[in-house]
Amino acid sequence: MPAVLDPVLASTSGRALLEAGAITAMKRNLMPLCRLVTPNLIELALLVGSALAVDENEVVRQGQSLLSAGSQALVIKGGHAAGPRSTDILLGRDPELIRYDAPRLATSVRGTGCMLASAIAAHLAKGCPLEDSVRKGKLFVFQNLQKNAAE
Repeated sequence: MPAVLDPVLASTSGRALLEAGAITAMKRNLMPLCRLVTPNLIELALLVGSALAVDENEVVRQGQSLLSAGSQALVIKGGHAAGPRSTDILLGRDPELIRYDAPRLATSVRGTGCMLASAIAAHLAKGCPLEDSVRKGKLFVFQNLQKNAAE
């Protein structure tokens, strides 16, 4: 069964929720066992020990660093980035990255990263390929946020 890890390492305000030793243990012992890891931009920076990425090139460089540390694939969530679009990036062992783009909704909901990771895991468990699972997961989260924003 493919495992998906949403590394909840920081609060929305950016405060670290795990000590450095626990982050190191997660990277060394848990991430290599997972089919997919889904950090947001803050979590990615904490995982690679860098400052927050300022552009997509830096996001990709940080992601590649995490892949070289043993992760199989990443969905780097762009929900904390600025701009009118929310773009997530699927980064795997091959050099091609895949972008999943959606309009940014004017709503603030906690737990969307966990919802995305769970939706992706559900599609992987049904036998969907990784790229399709991420696309369907992103659509599921977007539609739920859109519905909640309309209410």
